[in-house]
Amino acid sequence: MITNTYVTMEKETTEHTPYLRKQFSTIPGIWIGGKIHWISNGHEKLISSESLSIHVKEESIHSKVRLFQVYVRNHSEEEKNLKLLFMSRHHEVATEHLSFVSPLEKVIFHHSGEKMFLVNGHSEEGTIQQTIQPLWNIPTEQIWADQTKGILRYQPMGKGASASIFSLDVKVPAQSSKKGTAWVIQATEKNLLLHLNETILKKHTSISK
Repeated sequence: MITNTYVTMEKETTEHTPYLRKQFSTIPGIWIGGKIHWISNGHEKLISSESLSIHVKEESIHSKVRLFQVYVRNHSEEEKNLKLLFMSRHHEVATEHLSFVSPLEKVIFHHSGEKMFLVNGHSEEGTIQQTIQPLWNIPTEQIWADQTKGILRYQPMGKGASASIFSLDVKVPAQSSKKGTAWVIQATEKNLLLHLNETILKKHTSISK
């Protein structure tokens, strides 16, 4: 049985890779000072209380890949320590959907029948946290082990109405900008997903496993 369960923060858009968008959505956000600021319009946000502005650039770099580049500008006179968040989920929820963190490949997988989605990301600082949470936990404090420190509550797997969340540490110097990158890959074969993931890591982050 399929139901249309939506997180209230989500807002439909029709930009790049519309077919992939209809199946799977990703919403970026910022954690700073113990609070989450979701970028629900998918493009930009001003957090005046923290003197931060955020711009999200989304592009299709391959027929199977959506790339999200999040630029954070620090307008203050002091360094800002924050976390970029990326929440991903199937648009339509079905009991056979399976989402899980793979500690071996260090990525997140979402299964939907024969279709598979891989979610991953990178920042200069290199620290990443990953978790799977029920959809009803997303707008609450239940996603956190310690919200004041930005520590996600680790849960490796979920079925049905679940979403993945991962965070990237970012340090933005005063009067400077920093970038974090995330991507979603869709394929029917795990080997292809991992190959494309490795290609993106090498091309867009200049690192390799």
